[in-house]
Formats: sequence, C-alpha cells, structure tokens
Amino acid sequence: MKICYLLQGRDDFEKTLQLTDALSKEDYVVLQINDNSWRDEATFAYAKNPNVRVSTTTNFASLGDLSSIRSWLYQMKEAVDNFEFDYCINITEFTFPALHRQEVLDKLTPHFPNNLFTITGDSTDPEIKATVERYYTGTNAMQFAAREDYRKRHFFLSKIWRFFGLKRKLDFTVYIGDPWFCLNYSTTKIFGEKFAFASEHFLLSWFPETYVIQTMWKQFASDQPREDLCVVDQIMFKTIDSTIERADYAQLLSAYQPLYKPPYEFIAEEIVEERKTLLDQLIERMKKK
Repeated sequence: MKICYLLQGRDDFEKTLQLTDALSKEDYVVLQINDNSWRDEATFAYAKNPNVRVSTTTNFASLGDLSSIRSWLYQMKEAVDNFEFDYCINITEFTFPALHRQEVLDKLTPHFPNNLFTITGDSTDPEIKATVERYYTGTNAMQFAAREDYRKRHFFLSKIWRFFGLKRKLDFTVYIGDPWFCLNYSTTKIFGEKFAFASEHFLLSWFPETYVIQTMWKQFASDQPREDLCVVDQIMFKTIDSTIERADYAQLLSAYQPLYKPPYEFIAEEIVEERKTLLDQLIERMKKK
C-alpha cells in the first residue's frame, strides 16, 4: 500500500522538511509551505526526489480559514497528477504518525478502499445552519489562528451581519465532522477536479475544513464507500505539542521510519543552545559573587 501525504507546513518550516524527509522514504508527499524562502529551499532540496511534489499553487494555509481546505484540494489535484497511490491523508507538521510505518499500513489495510472521515452533524440542525450561513470577516488574517479574542470578536460580528440579512444562501445540506481525512485514489481525483466548489460556496467561513470534504462527498462522491472514522487521534496519527524539541521530534520520526536519519544541524542547535544556557548560568553565578 502506498500513501500520499498532503502536508501543510504552517508554522515550523524546519520540522516540516524533516517530516517530509521521513514520509517520503517509502511514500509520497505533496508539500505546501507557508514561507517563500523555505518553499524555495524545499523546491531545491527535493528537485531530484521523485516522491515529493512541492506545491506552488497556494502559498498560505491557516487554521480555520478557507485557505486550509482550499490548499488541501489543490494538493489533491497535484497528488493525482503526479503519483499513483492507494490513500491520501491530510496532515500538518504537528500531526504525527504515532506508529511504525508498517503498523500504519497494517491498520489501514482492513479499511481499504473505504474513505475514512467523520460526519457528526448537518445543517438541518439550526445551530449548525446558523454557523454555516454567517460570513466571518477576518478569518484570513494572521491573528485568526493565533488569538482566541480575535476569533471571538469576529464571531460576534458575524451574528450582527446575519441579523441584518447578510448571510450565505446555500441550496444544499452542509455536513460537518473532523478536519482530517483519508481518501482513496478515486475520491481524491473527484475532489481535485471539483476544487473550485470550496471557493464558490464557503468564502469567509468558520473553520470550513470541518465541513467542505464531508459536503463534497455527499455532493459528488456518495457512491464511494465511507467509514465514520478519523485516522488522527483515533487510529495511527496524533496531534503533538508545537513546542516539541527538535531532538524529540527527530526521535519520533526515526520510530516511524527507521530509514530516516536526522541531519546533524537539525539536532545540534539544541546542544548549542543548552551549552549557552549553562554558560549563562555560570556567568550569572560569577556576577553574584
């Protein structure tokens, strides 16, 4: 079984490239990265790696904004155009394979070729309907993903716009679930071809990554088999703390893929910084004497 990972590097680009290195040893990676210089570096680094495609279609993807799911849809198209795979799985640099690669495949195989993603509700629920109908200004700002007070302010403003009649008009049911998916090749191809659907209907939406895939499946691929299962935090992937040290990150990657060897400069910085800290402590003690 071959997996194509749709990887979005949102905040820590150095760790993103190390994750790409590990995943691409035996599987495929379509990499989107939120920084021009790091994207250029990735393009150069993986120019001769047949298992990696550096996406240049979109240059930014942020939590809770349409850019996230729109980028994943573009990545699906690039995956189908460049690779032959059994499943594609969306991840970020902090969504991590928690098992050895072979164990991941062993867990996925019994479910193949079913698409794996959850549906937990739909817009026949008045509360969900109201959330989907509102326009949320500010979702594409950098502060949206980082600051809860910013999100709360714009959520409140969206209620005002809706009260005065400014709301999304949709003639279909919207289905919601977890933002993670594991799709077979056929479904990935369908979604890649229909990537414009998200932009046509869900501009300025609230965390559209939790309902675009679910809704597109109902609209365009309901004949494709599905299991109500989320691979992240349920089967073989887990969300890890963004403050994880480089050495610990490299250790997790090695546990997943023994062929991965962290470069010295990736883990050496930790050693240098630790020595600096010890030296600073010594200087501080000498100053006090």
